[in-house]
Amino acid sequence: MKKKNLVSLVLISILGAGVYTLIAGEAAATSPSSRKSEGTFIITVTAGESTFQELLTLHEGGTISETNTTIHANSASEFFPFNGSDGYGAWERGFGGTVVLKFVKLLFDGETNAHVGYLVVDATAIIDGDDFTNLESDVNILIGPDLFDPLEIIPLGPTDAVGRRITVE
Repeated sequence: MKKKNLVSLVLISILGAGVYTLIAGEAAATSPSSRKSEGTFIITVTAGESTFQELLTLHEGGTISETNTTIHANSASEFFPFNGSDGYGAWERGFGGTVVLKFVKLLFDGETNAHVGYLVVDATAIIDGDDFTNLESDVNILIGPDLFDPLEIIPLGPTDAVGRRITVE
C-alpha cells in the first residue's frame, strides 16, 4: 500500500473511533462529554477547614476570569489582612478531560490599600460534561511588587474543589 493511502486509512480509523487529542506525540481518547471545557462554573472550594464559593470562567482561546467569596475587594480581616482583585490567567486542555490552569489575583493591604503582592493558583482539574472535579492545586502568596521575582513566597497549601457548569436551561 502506498504511504499516502496508509496515512489516510489510519486517520479515517482514528477519526471514526472517537475524539482524540494529540499531546506530546501521543493520542489520548476523550469522551464526547469532556470535549468542551469552555464555560462558567460555580465551584465549592475547600482549603483546610474553610469552604468558600468561586465563579470560574474558562474562556475560548485559553484565558480565565475568576472571583470568590473569600479573597475579594472587601476580604481583609484579622485572619487574612489582604483585599484581593478578581483573578485572571490562562488554561489549556490536558489528557482525557483535564484542564491545566493558572490564575493570579492582585493583593492589597487591608488598611492602606497599597499593592503588596499576588495570590497565585496553579491547578489541574477534570471537566466531564458539566461537572468540575478532582482539582489538585498549589496556592501561594507572593509578596513584593514583581510577580516574577517576589521578595517572599508564602505557601497556602492545597485545595479541593467540585462544581457544575452554569447553563441556560
